[in-house]
Amino acid sequence: MSGDSDILDCDLLVIGGGMAGLSAAGWAAERGARVIVVEKASDIGGSAFLSGGVVWTATSAGRMQIYGGGNPQLAQIVLENYPKALGWLRKRDVAISPAMPVLHGRGYQIDIIDHLRGCVRLVEQAGGMVALETTTEALITDASGAVIGARTQHADGGVEIRARATIIATGGYQASPDMRATYIHPNARDMLLRSNPVSDGAGIQLARAVGGRMCDDNPGFYGHLVSASREWGLERHYTGLSQYHSDQSLLINELGARFCDETTGDHTNTYHTVTQPNARAICFWDARVHQDYATRSVVETAPPLDKMKVALEHGGEGVIAASLDEVERFASAHGFDGARTMATIRDYNERTRSGWETLVPGRADVCEALDRAPFYALIVYPAITFTFGGLAIDATARVLREDGTPVPGLFAAGSDAGGAYGTGYAGGLALAMTFGLVAARSAGWQ
Repeated sequence: MSGDSDILDCDLLVIGGGMAGLSAAGWAAERGARVIVVEKASDIGGSAFLSGGVVWTATSAGRMQIYGGGNPQLAQIVLENYPKALGWLRKRDVAISPAMPVLHGRGYQIDIIDHLRGCVRLVEQAGGMVALETTTEALITDASGAVIGARTQHADGGVEIRARATIIATGGYQASPDMRATYIHPNARDMLLRSNPVSDGAGIQLARAVGGRMCDDNPGFYGHLVSASREWGLERHYTGLSQYHSDQSLLINELGARFCDETTGDHTNTYHTVTQPNARAICFWDARVHQDYATRSVVETAPPLDKMKVALEHGGEGVIAASLDEVERFASAHGFDGARTMATIRDYNERTRSGWETLVPGRADVCEALDRAPFYALIVYPAITFTFGGLAIDATARVLREDGTPVPGLFAAGSDAGGAYGTGYAGGLALAMTFGLVAARSAGWQ
């Protein structure tokens, strides 16, 4: 970003070069906008490049409310704009797989690299630029409080960027222990990071400094329950050590008690586990679940893995037991109330046969006994991928002040925009892309 002047003018400034930011930038550039994208990492992509590229979401508003659990108006934005997003990808000849079931919805695997690199090309073809390794120090406002650009810093020096509209899309605050502890739960400070290390809430703080507020009713995040590992932090383990089948299992805390409806999804279970003593739980399942779920992939394009085998190979704390007595001894040896753990499992199995309606917590979906040996017990911990509780926005992606009015000229998308999901989850790439397009259109590029 070096040049003869320390001031650059553009139509649209996008802070963040991940799925949300680059989708917004590419969409606007294709419609004639001169866009500048500022990304503090050394490459584009953010958490999107760590994903499998599956763009999926819930299949109806009802399922979105059950499994997403966020603001219905904002969640509806995802559903309404999902077809537009897929249509844009197809128009640009981005490779897209046949439709596939994913968790509690449906979607497609796309060539995520081609999409994002293609957005960069669109920006450059329209006379804009993508500036890497560039930090944003502050947003600039005029006398009325409208955002008119930002002050940025690059190795070449400081540059002031003036823009008609600015979109915050830096990927959430999952890499900030302080923000996790403040907005999610005190236990979240020490949560494992299953994500890029760059998204530390900087974009959210920029917006707050000019009057934007946090979304108050949405402390959730997307992540998975994982086993312990001697090598945690290596990207290749993010999928292998994630226990997606917890939604078919029982989760039992150190007191020996269940604490959530496990069937709403492993991502939701991850949130609930953060709030438990020492932010950990025993994930318990039996031979039926192991065969049907714990050895099969979540999406059709991923290779199947034996999750217990992989966990134990990498230092996980678990046992494959011929009897429930062995599970009790394992629980006691690892700081759990073994006797109560066994009582909880036996009580659950009995109620599934003759009193499912009396289960507390209840089970919204699968409610079958876990009584076929061998039994599997694995200690699991929450790991975070990205946050939901970002800036308060309206249905046009405008950032809102404390009084509910929008900050003129300022928009948010992706994980920096809060409210669409609650403690549940209905697709991260879909959330990022749809709100990226909404922000770009609301800023003036239909």
